[in-house]
Amino acid sequence: MPEFPQNPPQKFSLDDHFLNPDRSNIEAIRKLGYQFVDLIVDSVLDSQNQSFVKDSSLFNINIPKQGESILEIIQEVRSQILPRTINFHNPDYMGHMDSVPAMITIWADALVSAINNNMLSYELAPIFTQMEAQLMQWFGNLFGLGSNCFGTMTAGGSLANISALLLARNWKQPQSRNSGNINNLVAFVSEAAHTSFEKAMNVIGLGKENLIRVATNHRGEIILEELELAIQKSIKAGKQPFFVAAIAGTTVTGAIDPIQAVGAIAKRYECWFHVDAAYGGAGVFSPRLQPLFQGCNLADSLTFNPQKWLWVARTCAMLIVKEKQNLIDGFDSELPYMDEQTLNFGNLNLQGTRRTDSLKLWMALKAMGTSGCQYLVERSLDLSESLRQWVELSPELELVCEPTLNIICLKSQDPHFSTTKLRQQWIDDDKLWLSLPLWKGDRILKAVVLHPYAGRSL
Repeated sequence: MPEFPQNPPQKFSLDDHFLNPDRSNIEAIRKLGYQFVDLIVDSVLDSQNQSFVKDSSLFNINIPKQGESILEIIQEVRSQILPRTINFHNPDYMGHMDSVPAMITIWADALVSAINNNMLSYELAPIFTQMEAQLMQWFGNLFGLGSNCFGTMTAGGSLANISALLLARNWKQPQSRNSGNINNLVAFVSEAAHTSFEKAMNVIGLGKENLIRVATNHRGEIILEELELAIQKSIKAGKQPFFVAAIAGTTVTGAIDPIQAVGAIAKRYECWFHVDAAYGGAGVFSPRLQPLFQGCNLADSLTFNPQKWLWVARTCAMLIVKEKQNLIDGFDSELPYMDEQTLNFGNLNLQGTRRTDSLKLWMALKAMGTSGCQYLVERSLDLSESLRQWVELSPELELVCEPTLNIICLKSQDPHFSTTKLRQQWIDDDKLWLSLPLWKGDRILKAVVLHPYAGRSL
């Protein structure tokens, strides 16, 4: 074990790291903040015309014995760290579901860190507990989940999906909360659903073999007849269906399952119905896409990630439930060191200590308004339509399927130039950065058109 000094090391000053209560170093801290503002604006945000990755060499953390000045560290970040990052701010980056964050959420994220409240309990974050509770009900109403809806923010969509499956298990077999006795439960998702569902089955003790993946059509939408056949087959085999999910924005093609029909099947077989709208959920702001979300009112739970298509800085995700009591019963936990008469989100979440991400979400919604959210979502749809037309006009490219959202899947038509080689050429030429997912047995190119100024190279 290293020996830690009892006295401050040489050149170490508390005033370099914390605000002195006598405010003697407040101007120095303010100037340090301006250094970070300049770093973010000049070296991160103002990188639209720079390469996707400048430096691919290995990095060594080099932790010193004596601390270095923060200004020296900032300079090292500028010269050694930022050139090695993926430049999401280049408008021609369209690789994954990674959006550039709206400006207000960047500064709000710093504010969240400075306030440093803890969403474990009301006592530790009173205003943010109120804010999160109201936001969860607001989004629940937006998706049509009714007056008893509630929810909790989570560190990403995977954790929200895991939580949904846990709630479903405890709803279907309440004894499992105490005894762990789980009898023959099986869950159903499409073959295009996110890998977090396998993780969830492992976490809640069911095993991924009891997750039944159902075939999809060429666009990635679940085939309803196959879903019902799979449920019936499992019942004949002595299994107990307990969970059915509809996906609103699949990871590869952005497909949206027929939510209303999937929900009806789930209810017919007395299953918990979940809608994974982690990506596509922002489409609810657009009148063009709202018909695709019919049936969300049937959902027992819903995942949504504003950190994706709503341009909120990570992390910002949520799980919403139709009935608040299911959230309370599902986690069934206590915080004996806190006042149990108040709303404590630590009782309603797999996480304990948690950031107050509700603040940056609220600030983003206040700044953009619902009309601004609609404009941004529909702008990305329009930009993706331009990309789709560009693909169709190119003799070297072909669409894999017609898009549902702002995700365009394409591949090379040139038999002598593979899709993989085409992708690398585009990256090397700083033309486009697309991802290379596996779809129906083939490697294809996926463009997620999220940057508000996307498409300069087309």
